[in-house]
Amino acid sequence: MLYVSRILRLPTTRAIALSLHSRNAPLAASSLRRPFSSTNDEHDKFKSMLSSSSVRSPYADPTRTRASPDIVIAAPQKRQLSSENPPVESPKETVVRTERVEEERKVESPACPLPSKKAVAVEREPIKFVEEPVKAPAGEGKSADRLSHEIEEQYRMAQALPRGGVFRRFKDKWGLSIDESASAEEKKRQRTTRNTILGSVFVFGSAVVGFVSFCLYYGRAERDASGHAIKDEFTGSFFAPFSRIVKNMKAWRDYVVEPSREKLLPDPLPPGYIQPKYTIVIEMKNVLVAPEWTYKTGYRFKLRPALDYFLDVIGYPNFEVVIYTSESSMTADPVVNSFDPKQRIMYRLYRDCTKYMEGRHVKDLSRLNRDLTKVIHIDFDPNSFSLHPENVLRVPKWDGNMNDTSLVDLAELLKTIHLSDVEDVRPVLEYYSGFDDPAKEFRKRAIYMAEQELQAKTAQEQGDGNSLVKRYTGRLFGFRRHASA
Repeated sequence: MLYVSRILRLPTTRAIALSLHSRNAPLAASSLRRPFSSTNDEHDKFKSMLSSSSVRSPYADPTRTRASPDIVIAAPQKRQLSSENPPVESPKETVVRTERVEEERKVESPACPLPSKKAVAVEREPIKFVEEPVKAPAGEGKSADRLSHEIEEQYRMAQALPRGGVFRRFKDKWGLSIDESASAEEKKRQRTTRNTILGSVFVFGSAVVGFVSFCLYYGRAERDASGHAIKDEFTGSFFAPFSRIVKNMKAWRDYVVEPSREKLLPDPLPPGYIQPKYTIVIEMKNVLVAPEWTYKTGYRFKLRPALDYFLDVIGYPNFEVVIYTSESSMTADPVVNSFDPKQRIMYRLYRDCTKYMEGRHVKDLSRLNRDLTKVIHIDFDPNSFSLHPENVLRVPKWDGNMNDTSLVDLAELLKTIHLSDVEDVRPVLEYYSGFDDPAKEFRKRAIYMAEQELQAKTAQEQGDGNSLVKRYTGRLFGFRRHASA
């Protein structure tokens, strides 16, 4: 019978050995054929190639099992270091042997005799661990106390030192460490928190570095043709680059928000030239022209009825006419050229001359370089004249109605102001701006005044005729005499 033994060594064992033991005879061909040998069944056999004997099929007996090997396990022995038990114990090798023998039968053959084997059933023994003290080497018991004391001292020193150093403490403080003993869900949350913190630090650091680099590059002092730095009010200051950046940003903001220049109009004409007393600032869009878009003509502007008459009345030299519109110069300039070929409009101000406030283009009359007591602003949008509402003559928005005649009435109103020669036009403008349509209101008042003048003239003529008849009648009949006779 073949026995195979294996010795497995744990951390305290010395070697791993595999021994093969044979009891009766050396390993023969019969031992190699043992797993396939069977003698209990005469049928279902196949012939051997070596002899005429028959050998049973290895699949014929379903209850056949192969014998398990013998296993030798060496268990470690606990080692205690204390002053009370100075001897040091070594582990004892404990052997746990499990045997199982399957049913074997001998198959005898005259040509190749095979030894018969009896089925032996061996119950499996439970695994047992036996601890036996091991004698300590000579001289080791004397130094056990000292060794134990050194180990305890090293343990206390290790506990006193900070765990993981500075980096570990930094990770614990900012929540960057991950607890390996936590659950998978908690680890996932900790990783998400760590990645968020690291990403925020990276983005913030990049932003700071980029801002400093931007200020150092664009905050440099201007240089002359020779490449030397030009001194300015910030030269010598530690924050000179930042101050120059702030100054440039303010200049850019003023370029976008404020009008393009401080004085939108040139100085008045010198003596010897005709300088009109009053200045009319008028919006072009929806006052003089109206935008229109159709499939047939596309985008175009419609001229308001009586526009030529209006420009003839208010044009130079009666008034100083200024077109002040929120449209861009590329759009408005060709339109002005089309309806004013006689050059009756003296100046043109476009979108770049407006002030950008709260998303709207506001017209700043204080930069016209004119006396505001003599400035008349004609517009329909309250947002465009919010800075100087007292100088505005507000008119209704014209939407393209070709039967409109408001420009005729508006021209008469402006001509009346010119003929009145008032020193301050703002009270007159404030009065008429209280009506929905100042031109129509002026027309009503003009008609009323004309009727009153006509009645007065008629009454005067009738009175003059009656006095003449009485004069000659009295003289004729001698009833009375007049001093003028």
